Amino acid sequence: MLDEITVRKMPFEFPADIGAVFIDGDHKRSFDFIAGSLLLPHLEPYLNRSMKAAEKHVIDPVVAEGLDKFVRQEAQHYQMHKKFNETIRLAGFPKLEAFEKELSDDYHRFTNTKSLKFNLAYAEGFEALTMNVVKHLMEPNGFGDDLPPYMQMIEWHFVEELEHRTIAFDVYDHVFGDYLYRLFVSIWAQWHFTNWMRRVAAYMLKVRPQKKRGKNEVINRDDRLIDLSIQVNFYGRSASVGSLLRAGLLRI
Repeated sequence: MLDEITVRKMPFEFPADIGAVFIDGDHKRSFDFIAGSLLLPHLEPYLNRSMKAAEKHVIDPVVAEGLDKFVRQEAQHYQMHKKFNETIRLAGFPKLEAFEKELSDDYHRFTNTKSLKFNLAYAEGFEALTMNVVKHLMEPNGFGDDLPPYMQMIEWHFVEELEHRTIAFDVYDHVFGDYLYRLFVSIWAQWHFTNWMRRVAAYMLKVRPQKKRGKNEVINRDDRLIDLSIQVNFYGRSASVGSLLRAGLLRI
């Protein structure tokens, strides 16, 4: 982990009348970001419950310190996303509540019925994918200047994801250390939450469709963030989650 992980309390405020299409009139990119924001107040408390359950098994003081900072940073993240999400729910998407309940039920079921090993491997799967998202969206110079409050929040969140990027791996490896189990649960985890995000973004796009792009208009690389296949490199071969499920290699 980094030598310094700082827990910051950020004073972001969001206007009550914020539009759901807040990125350059681009419905799809806006809804992809919103789907990610709606995910986090359910996912990150689940990650924190998993980390707190692992705490008694951690005997390395460095790993224990990282775990504590991870939990405290994530708590700040999901509280801020909850504030933003409250404004989005006013924007005219009545089925979002049902999507969120489904996700919340999943994560509470995982906490109550799955093993600690599964829950920590799921956490590591999320954190591993987050690093790819940060690299994909932030390089080379972040999101730019004069950002609206929501994009400022995302930039802050991404910076802190970089700070604690190895903690979920460190805790899983310290407590269990089973490489293959972590690999397969991580792949399934990435499919689980990105599939939910795809469904939410698709629903929002159905409610508020995007005008068709001009024939010669370039599609921004961010547009396909959620549409990218989740892939794993295993002994030099790349396999999608769908193909692994069909082949019976993933049974979670």
